[in-house]
Amino acid sequence: MHQEKKRLPKKPIVAYIGELAEKIDGIDVLRESEAKYRGFIENLSVMFYAAEPRPPYAPIYISPAFEQFGYLLEEWRENLDLWVRVIHPDDRDWVLKKTESAMRAGEEIDYEYRMTAKNGDVHWVRDRGSFVRGERGDVICWQGIILDVSERKQAEEALKESERRYRQMFEKNQAIKILMDADTGAIVDTNSAACKFYKYGQAEFKTKNITDLNTLPAEQVIAEMRLARSEERNYFLFRHRLASGEVRDVEVHTSPLQDQNRNLLYSIVRDVTERKQTEQALQESEARYRSLSEGIMHQVWTAQPDGKLDYVNNRTLEYFGHTFEQMLGEGWQAVVHPEDLPDCIKRWTYSLETGNDYQAEFRLRRHDGEYLWHKARATVGLDANGEIVKWYGTSTDINDKKIAEAKLSHNALHDALTNLPNRVKFMNHLERAVSRSECNPAFKFAVLFLDLDRFKIINDSLGHTIGDKLLISIAERLESCVRPGDIVARLGGDEFTILLSNINEPSDAVRVANRLLEKLSAPYNLDAYEVFTSASIGIIVSDEHRRQPEDFLRDADTAMYRAKEAGKSRYEIFDREMHIRNMKLLQLENDLRRAIEQNEFRVFYQPIVELETGEISEFEALIRWQHPQHGLVLPDEFVCIAEETGLIIPIGKWILEAACRQTAEWQKSFPTRNLSVSVNLSAKQLMHPNLTAQVSEILAKTGLNARSLKLEVTETMVMGNSDRALSVISDLKNLGISVSTDDFGTGYSSLSYLHRFPFDRLKIDRSFVGKMDSDVKSEAIVRTILLLGQNLDIEVVAEGIETETQLAGLHRLGCRTGQGFLFSVPLAAPSAAQLLRDGLPNDYRPAPFSYGETVGREVVEVDKIQ
Repeated sequence: MHQEKKRLPKKPIVAYIGELAEKIDGIDVLRESEAKYRGFIENLSVMFYAAEPRPPYAPIYISPAFEQFGYLLEEWRENLDLWVRVIHPDDRDWVLKKTESAMRAGEEIDYEYRMTAKNGDVHWVRDRGSFVRGERGDVICWQGIILDVSERKQAEEALKESERRYRQMFEKNQAIKILMDADTGAIVDTNSAACKFYKYGQAEFKTKNITDLNTLPAEQVIAEMRLARSEERNYFLFRHRLASGEVRDVEVHTSPLQDQNRNLLYSIVRDVTERKQTEQALQESEARYRSLSEGIMHQVWTAQPDGKLDYVNNRTLEYFGHTFEQMLGEGWQAVVHPEDLPDCIKRWTYSLETGNDYQAEFRLRRHDGEYLWHKARATVGLDANGEIVKWYGTSTDINDKKIAEAKLSHNALHDALTNLPNRVKFMNHLERAVSRSECNPAFKFAVLFLDLDRFKIINDSLGHTIGDKLLISIAERLESCVRPGDIVARLGGDEFTILLSNINEPSDAVRVANRLLEKLSAPYNLDAYEVFTSASIGIIVSDEHRRQPEDFLRDADTAMYRAKEAGKSRYEIFDREMHIRNMKLLQLENDLRRAIEQNEFRVFYQPIVELETGEISEFEALIRWQHPQHGLVLPDEFVCIAEETGLIIPIGKWILEAACRQTAEWQKSFPTRNLSVSVNLSAKQLMHPNLTAQVSEILAKTGLNARSLKLEVTETMVMGNSDRALSVISDLKNLGISVSTDDFGTGYSSLSYLHRFPFDRLKIDRSFVGKMDSDVKSEAIVRTILLLGQNLDIEVVAEGIETETQLAGLHRLGCRTGQGFLFSVPLAAPSAAQLLRDGLPNDYRPAPFSYGETVGREVVEVDKIQ
């Protein structure tokens, strides 16, 4: 394909010939060579061209059909501006402007204009073209076809004349005629027959609207008018009210007209009241007849002991279009579908031999040649000796039932929205692939698991209708990227799977994945929206390891999540390390569940210090996990899985209650201190519908005053669901609880954010405090946050203070409260109580404490519950 793009003069010709060759019977031989294509083009009356992409659009190639304008091909090639000069002067400017506009927008052209022949004759032409791009995306040339449509234009003029004559007939014809405004329904004109029928005068009629005549609601009449205006329907049955109040049944034939930029509807009305009354009487009579004949709608027949028919009812004769003699002579076998006949004969022979009832389902050929499903039943009539003397049978049309069953079967195995195979059918195919691979090691296959990126945003923003249309378009693109034997399925939501059968190497699956990523990333034009999305793809290729079908789907899903974690819009191939990681995560989840049951969590406390006095005013509660095998586990090793599984809810409740209970005990032991505790909330806790009630219950249970509890949330957590977060924070504030924003400066950090949410305190993120010694910008940020807190009357706490220099800098900037390793690492409750009794040293160096509970591990401060 790339080589063909370099042959500029010939590529457009071949492109059009290839397209024509698919549409014209008998020219398959043209595909044999480009020379034959060219010969075919040059014998067509259609004008083919390829031109320079910019004015004066000099021709690169033109077909001989252009000579019909009187200019030789040499003249076209030698006079570079001839292309522009032959355009009629009245059309030249707008044609050139539209062409330039299409060039800039990268759009195709399709318009009609006039061209002047050498002898002065004017021809109407239709020009359809598009541009050809090079390998770097630049426009190489325009290519297209030009058709002479002069005869059609003349025909259109003749039609206009015919319409004028038709208008003259409007008044003379005695049929009831009404002309109305297609947009409003206002009556524009009527003929004398209409005035006579409706009993309105001509002037009075023109004050009416069609909705005044029609008995339907006005909005329904307007809807019907839209159908007539769009020519979706031109025949209607209405009930119209006359001036006298009488209601008549009418049939209306309506056609749209255009008059002086106004849309009109021209209607011919016919009074069919008497006919409708007759039809109603016939319908009532037919209904009575149907009720009487309901019980004999089956085909009824009898047969002799050897199975030869000797009687059929009229229903049977009508159905097959045969005479009574033909049915008895030819027998029933002649009308059974050839594919069903062997089984029918086998069953019938068995019944003849045994005398057992006969029952079978098969297709019978109707009189019009169509085969429909029937169910035949027959029982035997026996004489006194038990001998078969007669067969009594019926045949019932069950075609609708069969269609319904087929539809139900299809629906059970296919997705209702995209019509792709669903999970059940996909797993059936996967099971067969696994079985075949086990029997034949040379047979390889791959499973691709796709999850759309950003689909929820699109669905929530543009609505489910657009979301459904996007899923349908994606399904079509997926199917276009695979071979006929491969299976594309929708598992549900925005998850799709693909089974690639009989591949040679894993690289085959990778090529398909790359093709999918490229195809899916192209824009989707859905209604008035241009939508973009991508997919994360997980791949697993069959190998010597034996797996169950469910394992393949699970492992492909695992690889897909790895692709999402790596940045989305990419693929990942499953390997054993992913399986090991999953097993570890599963084990971690199980251990976490056991830890909740066995009460293995511990609370550590890090003091928050008044920088001027060195007094401990507060502790921040931090969670640790005392694992029975691994010792003390820090939160960054288990919080993510706790968030994913929802276990963070009971864990968060536990640490909140433990911290409140411990603080209440310390308040009793140190009554002179105004001691409080700070506890971090996770995102799931903040969004939990019972959080406020849960906090209130814990305060009542532990006896801690609400003013002594400070809850911390991060900016990102709050802004991720701002309306819900604002409501929860307001409820907590109403309880008397102080709310802080943690890690300030690393998230949104906007004035509108602080203005909207009623925070009592900002905590400067450690990343800024830690760089104050060496980074002027970090110090400036700290200064700005402190000033912001002062102006907004919000308390500011500095986190991560580790050096005397940082402390001095914060003193200089006016920071009053802080925490960090300079004062103390997070401590177990007994060590924290000791620190309360002994206080901090005057030089703010870390106070002595027992490391008994942290032996063998490096204690790292993690200031989130998470």
